[in-house]
Amino acid sequence: MSFTLANTWGLWALLGLPIIIAIHFLQRRNRRVPATTLFLLQQMKRESRTGSRFERLRTSIPFWLQLLMVLLLTWLLVQPRWLKHDAVQRIAIVMDSSASMQAFREPALHAVDEVLGLLEGPLARAELTLLSSDSEAPSLYHGTMPGELRQSLAQWQPLLGVHDFTPALRVARGLVGSQGVVVLITDHPLSAPPLFAAQVISVGQPTDNVGWAGVTVEEKDGQWLWHALVKNYSLTAQERQWRAQAGGAESPPKSVKLAPGETQTLSGPFPTGEVQQISLHLSDDALSLDNDLPLVRPQPKVLSLCPLEEKTPILADLFSRYAHLRLVSIPGESDLVAAVMTPTFALPEQRHGIFFQAPADDSAPYLKGSIVAEPHALVEGLNWQGLLVRESKAMPRQSQDRVLLWQGERPLIVLRIMPAGGRQLICQFDLETSNARKLPAFAVLLHRFLEGLREDKLAPEAANFDVRQQLHVAHRHDAEAAPLKLGTQEVPLSQARLLRAPAKPGHFTIRQGEALFLTAAAHFADTREADLTQAKPFNELDKVKAVQIETLHEADPNWRLWLLILLLLLLASWWFTLSKRELKEAARV
Repeated sequence: MSFTLANTWGLWALLGLPIIIAIHFLQRRNRRVPATTLFLLQQMKRESRTGSRFERLRTSIPFWLQLLMVLLLTWLLVQPRWLKHDAVQRIAIVMDSSASMQAFREPALHAVDEVLGLLEGPLARAELTLLSSDSEAPSLYHGTMPGELRQSLAQWQPLLGVHDFTPALRVARGLVGSQGVVVLITDHPLSAPPLFAAQVISVGQPTDNVGWAGVTVEEKDGQWLWHALVKNYSLTAQERQWRAQAGGAESPPKSVKLAPGETQTLSGPFPTGEVQQISLHLSDDALSLDNDLPLVRPQPKVLSLCPLEEKTPILADLFSRYAHLRLVSIPGESDLVAAVMTPTFALPEQRHGIFFQAPADDSAPYLKGSIVAEPHALVEGLNWQGLLVRESKAMPRQSQDRVLLWQGERPLIVLRIMPAGGRQLICQFDLETSNARKLPAFAVLLHRFLEGLREDKLAPEAANFDVRQQLHVAHRHDAEAAPLKLGTQEVPLSQARLLRAPAKPGHFTIRQGEALFLTAAAHFADTREADLTQAKPFNELDKVKAVQIETLHEADPNWRLWLLILLLLLLASWWFTLSKRELKEAARV
């Protein structure tokens, strides 16, 4: 409708109408006037002798003037507004994409209907926008038809963790302008008013929930085991049924009872044989995302290392302690090599490797000076102050060298990237006469270097991830390389660095052409989103309506005239209420 009232509380002024009518039902007490003769008295109707009481309505000019004053006063107080002829109603609705909103999807859709119910006038003059609070997601709808906006809500998939609404609200405000309305629909009141003058509608209610809260997988005596956490986020004790499924077979349901806030650990083995995937299921409740826990049996990439010098068993002993590292005797079949650099040794151009200096003279003194690490991921956070190495001749530095560790002005550890692609870690000290093998920093350095090579190796692997976790998948980069495939979705090579696990729990694979590089499972374990006890209702729909009235409507341009008429009526009522005799008496006084 094109007409509305900005202040409906002003309608209470209409109570003045029955009050005035009731007053005029009352009669004044008769005044006794002594008279010498009775014939001078005119015949009169019987009137009240006992004082003011209800008897009959006594209408008069002041009566009608007073009623008119009440109506005018009510008109001014309710602040009538008319829809502007050139008004365009701009509303942007931002849907909270947190995973907890899945438990309140139906109330959220009803809240959208309530916001659309505020539209006034012709629908063609409305500009509607529907956004997700995910700043990386495109707009869900932008147009003029409320029906189409409701249909586009099917594309809204709340799957994120805790995140900031500010970027989405900024986009919404930019689309509707300073005169538009921005509404955030969420499941909990915000601790502080949102930016960009957004109004909040919370549709949440405290809700019980039990779900999987995390999982670890380990190998023990050749058998892979899983240990899954199940948590009760409710304020009351809960009981759920859980079961495991693998290779088409399903275990009998088992019961788990949890006290308020309790967490229990459930464990079991992976099936033997070719079956590498299992799924754990909890009985359904308000939030379905944490009721399913898909898992795969981990299969890390195995690196092969070849010690180039058979007379140095110290290298074999050093690297045999690292997991998923296999020692081979043929350099051509290995992923990297390790060697002690004799005076005649030449570094291989195309191979990854770890190299140490030849044994130093026992009489050589230990190096002196401060040990300083360069800012690099391989040595970040490591303490090298206990390292003791003997003096020896340092290798000449090359342009592609990156010094990781210094002692005084002498480089101790160097990372060299060979022109042919080899990545080499050069330790310019003797492994036997130094105490490097006793330092945790040295063990961590070698582990980080090996893990970097493992990540870049083109080989299949299997692993478990959180939903939406960033993935690093080694793949071909040459001109003839095919794009990656995440399940059935094709991912261009230029976007491979943006790969993430699916947003919903489940098993998935990543391929490049016919090559399978990753077999994985994504599980939901966000304990903050799974806790629905903090959800509460909150509604600022009245503020939304007030903003619309303020921006889309214009006030009565004649309010000053009505105010002047009200004052004139007040004077007229006062004039007619006084009798001429009372006016004379007032004048004499």
